[in-house]
Amino acid sequence: MEPKTEKKSVFIICSVRKADDATRQELVAYKQKLESQGYKVHLPHLDTNQSGSGHEICVQNTTVNIAAAETHVFYDGKSEGSHFDIGVKFVDIYLHPEKLFHMIAYSADDPLNILHLQRIFDEKFGGYNAWFKKLEEMMRKEIIPIEYHPKRLYATHIELGMAFALCTLFPEKRINVVYNGGIVEENGQYIILFERSFGTMIMEWEEYQTKKHL
Repeated sequence: MEPKTEKKSVFIICSVRKADDATRQELVAYKQKLESQGYKVHLPHLDTNQSGSGHEICVQNTTVNIAAAETHVFYDGKSEGSHFDIGVKFVDIYLHPEKLFHMIAYSADDPLNILHLQRIFDEKFGGYNAWFKKLEEMMRKEIIPIEYHPKRLYATHIELGMAFALCTLFPEKRINVVYNGGIVEENGQYIILFERSFGTMIMEWEEYQTKKHL
């Protein structure tokens, strides 16, 4: 079921686990500024229960992100969770073009050209691109295949966010994640990132889906 959109509500996409104290202080000050203007603001490291499981955190953030009238981004190109949340909002804005997506702060480390997504949102999906194609493919499928490849770490997180949002909005859909570990960096960095970040969440999600469809 789709969460009801809350007027004057903002979800902030930002790094949580990797954010330093200075960044967190900047985020809190930004949240307080918006709240003083009458906005209801969700800042994940303060307002999401970070002690929950990976799946529970994704459910909380996805639900609030979809319900928000605006999403403001403090972009960190190395934040896996931020890319996941951007994927969620991609689906929401595709279905509700009146919603707003604002890039507030931008990291020079941008593996996926996120500024291009900002232009897409500003133009209300006026042009066709690869992300549209991927989303439309997902929307046509009941079981959404996601290939988790170590060489496509951040792109996969956006695709996971898109699929997670679709499964939230359309409960009959399911995600099937295939982990392709055929190519591994010499230091094993990509494998470590996968196992520590979304590996557990994916297993929890698959368990949840199995129970949901029994």
